[in-house]
Amino acid sequence: MKHHSWTSTGASNPQMYPDSSEFAWRSFFNFSTGGFSSSRYVYQIFVHAKYARMSDSIRASIHPAAGGGKYYPNTSMSAESSDWNPEITSVATNWSQAMVRAALTNGIYINCTNGTVNIKYMPILAVDSYQGKITPTGSTFTSGSIARYTKYRLEWTTDAEDEFERSNSTCQIVITDQNGGNVKTVPLANGATSYDLDTTQWSGGTGLRWKVLVGAYASGTVTESPTYTLSLVDPTAKVDDLRPTSKTYFGFESVFSWAFTGSIASGSISGALQQGSAVLQYRTDNMPEPAQFASVNNGTTHVNVNCGVLPVGSYQWRVVATSTVGTKHTSGWVQCTNVEVPISVKGVTPAEGAHAPRAIINRFSWAFSVDSDDAPGDVVQRSAVLHFKTDNEVTWHKMSVNGSQQYCDVPAFTFAEGAETLDWYVEAVANTGSTATSDTITVSTKDAPSTPVAISPAGEYLDDAVQGITFTWAHANITGTAQYGWEISYSSDSGASYNVFASADDDASSYQAKAGVFPSGVIYWRVRTKNTDGVFGEYSGAAIFAIRRAPVAPIISYYDNKPLALMRWQAKEQDGYEIAVDGVSLGVRYGTGKVWQSDAVLSDGKHTLQVRIYNTYGDVSPWSTCEINVKNLSGTPVNLHAESRWGEVMLRWNGNTGYILRDGFLIGKASGGVYTDRTSSKAYLYIVRVFDEDGYYTDSAPVMAAPSVPYAAIGPLHGDWWLALKYATSYQNYSKTISVGGSLQQYWSKEKPVWHDSGNRVVTHAIAHACKSVSELSVLRSLAGQEVIYKDRDGHLAIGVFQDMQESREFGCTAITLNVTETQQEVVKYDTI
Repeated sequence: MKHHSWTSTGASNPQMYPDSSEFAWRSFFNFSTGGFSSSRYVYQIFVHAKYARMSDSIRASIHPAAGGGKYYPNTSMSAESSDWNPEITSVATNWSQAMVRAALTNGIYINCTNGTVNIKYMPILAVDSYQGKITPTGSTFTSGSIARYTKYRLEWTTDAEDEFERSNSTCQIVITDQNGGNVKTVPLANGATSYDLDTTQWSGGTGLRWKVLVGAYASGTVTESPTYTLSLVDPTAKVDDLRPTSKTYFGFESVFSWAFTGSIASGSISGALQQGSAVLQYRTDNMPEPAQFASVNNGTTHVNVNCGVLPVGSYQWRVVATSTVGTKHTSGWVQCTNVEVPISVKGVTPAEGAHAPRAIINRFSWAFSVDSDDAPGDVVQRSAVLHFKTDNEVTWHKMSVNGSQQYCDVPAFTFAEGAETLDWYVEAVANTGSTATSDTITVSTKDAPSTPVAISPAGEYLDDAVQGITFTWAHANITGTAQYGWEISYSSDSGASYNVFASADDDASSYQAKAGVFPSGVIYWRVRTKNTDGVFGEYSGAAIFAIRRAPVAPIISYYDNKPLALMRWQAKEQDGYEIAVDGVSLGVRYGTGKVWQSDAVLSDGKHTLQVRIYNTYGDVSPWSTCEINVKNLSGTPVNLHAESRWGEVMLRWNGNTGYILRDGFLIGKASGGVYTDRTSSKAYLYIVRVFDEDGYYTDSAPVMAAPSVPYAAIGPLHGDWWLALKYATSYQNYSKTISVGGSLQQYWSKEKPVWHDSGNRVVTHAIAHACKSVSELSVLRSLAGQEVIYKDRDGHLAIGVFQDMQESREFGCTAITLNVTETQQEVVKYDTI
């Protein structure tokens, strides 16, 4: 804003008063304004005059002159005063710019409307004016390129005389696309010199244009800046740091990760570009196009992938990321190898050439094997399918199992009638998705002929004149199937010829002949039995006399790899068997049973199982051997808590039946998750072992615990109470003696006798204490002859019986002495599963 002021150059009224400084009360006054710029806008016009007072009050109107002694009567400003020698300043607020221009060009006319006024001095004419228009000029960004989906601050300057004029100017910005379309006009605050532009609205084009329109204060004259053209380019981002970079494992999860780094465009005011989603792709040498194998729908830059969706072997992978504004950014390819952990199916039973009789339930079993140590986790069987068909069928039958079960039971009479053989194989699927197929095995669907054993009578003289002889036998065959019929025959000519004297189609294993059936002399008898096919097998060996021969080695038909290993075999002439584990014999067991399960837990790893059989006459077969690879599969964790109690330790755990191990030795079995150990006398490490229904066990973490034994204590072995022996008769109140059973034999030529150890031991504990009360003494007496437990605070422990007790009364108490002889305790074993 600028201020202009002029003093009148003279009056146009000819009437003058004698005082030349006073003019008539109606006068025109002229001003030399020098042709006031027509481009400027007059904001206010002022007239200042000093009057001579001629009456009590004066009022004057001031008009713009029209030239030629005329004025504009309808446009005026008024002045009034009641002071002597008044100075009156009037401001025109309703004059148009045309009236203002008339006054600046022609002068003013002052007219007295009340009283008499003489103008004492020349009036002064003043105006306040603006430029009338303000010109904007762009400063940033006026050329070059800007990024799509990004914010920029557009800036300009304005040409104004002062800050008031600039800050009160109106402002608009006009933005279009590169062709002038898609017009957007944005009103801005008065005096604005910047605008934050979001390029998203114009992201589909190649560029945009902008200009600014500024309206001058008061005049309202609008001036626009030049139009500025900017090119639009895509924002950039980088996708890199891809992992893994070497290998993955088929069927196992792997974390695929990458880095998304969005660039910040030069001069922008928005943040870096962000990832909105991403797709993971892979390719191999023989793929025409890459394939998607994972994706994320947000800014996450990692994803868990089961690598079973990737091909086995060499492959490449990359990430195609889409930003939050839709731009795509692709990483380079990364070379990897997807490793498949090899598996196989081995140890199939029944084996080639064995029997799977049609008339019984047949168990087909196999061993799932992992053939490499290069695996990031456990590889186990997830499912399996048994395929089988008989020799008179074309179509294969299937039976499926889920989980780690490595056998399948086929119901009786499933196989086609009339068949002679059966082909079968197993296809197993690992938890990784890998598959393995066993060899195709051919077995017979006919039951094996039986080889029964004639049991009695044998090697004895019998008189059947009054009562008939009872014959007993045992049906046996290598398949272990039941008896479906029998036939007994005898010979009275030392086996030269035989006569059948009894038969039936049932499973009986004995027959009582009528009295007087057999002639006098040596009688030989034999038996044969029918198998499930109704076919007779071989005759048994003749009783009374027989050709003695060792039976053939049994055929191991099944074994598993569980901690309590199970083994089955098939054998002829078995009347007993012997098992050895890792070369250590478990002793001879008599009977025709052909199933054995370990009663001790086998450690993980390889073990050798052996079996041989004994026939009726005590002859023994060669060993049959199989090798197993035990691998325990732990289940639900077992949480063990041990509580120290008076004389005992209370164990509690989650779960049901558990076996208790103390310092690694099996000492008990309990159900309900509770067990009380009364036989400990010091601190031990306890573990509770729980088996699942499949024969695998889970051990609890070991817990150290000891009973509380502040005094000596004695109680029944299988009871639930203790008698505290608080008082000792001397400092040394306990002793222990061991007596070894055996004999010394003196032999010729030997100077000293030879010791023969019988293996017997007698362990005796001598205990001395004192009882103060009759009740204590009575309780102690009641334990005589029972199995008891004695323990003291020094860790002495005795489990056995005392047959007598010596008592003596002294010093107000009863001193007692007793000898506890240790007794053989039953060994705890694992139950068969």
